[in-house]
Amino acid sequence: MSKGLPNITEITRDTPNFDVHLREMMTLLSLAFSKPSDPDPMNLPAVGYTYESNPELHDEFHRVELQAAFTGAGRVFGAFVNTEGIDRLAGVAIWYGPGKQFLDDNDSEQLSYCAHFLNKLDPQNRQWWKEVMFPSYRQLTVDGLGEGVKKGLLHLQVLGVHPNFHRRGVGKALVGYMLAQSDIQGVASCVETANEANVSFYTSLGFQVKSKKEFPSTHGAFTMWCLRRESNAGVRLLPN
Repeated sequence: MSKGLPNITEITRDTPNFDVHLREMMTLLSLAFSKPSDPDPMNLPAVGYTYESNPELHDEFHRVELQAAFTGAGRVFGAFVNTEGIDRLAGVAIWYGPGKQFLDDNDSEQLSYCAHFLNKLDPQNRQWWKEVMFPSYRQLTVDGLGEGVKKGLLHLQVLGVHPNFHRRGVGKALVGYMLAQSDIQGVASCVETANEANVSFYTSLGFQVKSKKEFPSTHGAFTMWCLRRESNAGVRLLPN
């Protein structure tokens, strides 16, 4: 890989120093989605507190995303950038391949991690997840992709880049790494985002907006977009 480009590495439960990696990835995702200059609109409604007022709960939120994937249902990738001779974690991506999905109704281990997080929330926020977030999120993907279609696609569940590594090609490297493989396999992919700025990022990689939906919340309503990308979308994903 060329000098200065991120090194993409898959991380599993068998990775040496796994617990250290898990903690570092949780912290990175909390910072990535809570950065003051561009906070993710879903972040406050999802947790009920700002990162500054309750960083531990934000970490628990992202722990669920990671632990669910580490059950074997998903795949987790880290982007490492060498700075001053040290490989530093710059970004994290969580993917689910065809036949797998985040918080699958038939996956009791994934659901147990989610239940543990929900039990840490205030009752009002816990109710919001059950009555608003879960059903609206499902409807968003049904509207955009069709009933039952999402599970047959490659799905990008989470993409986060450390604020110190923004605009250095980290996000594109993480996404392009898997899309290049899915292009070879002829598999379409999908992603959802609540950050409008990310829509243009994904469309630049060949995704197309298929649906959008408003999510009400006492902490501030937000819009989420569902995008789909056909394989071999005619976009150069990786540098030569």
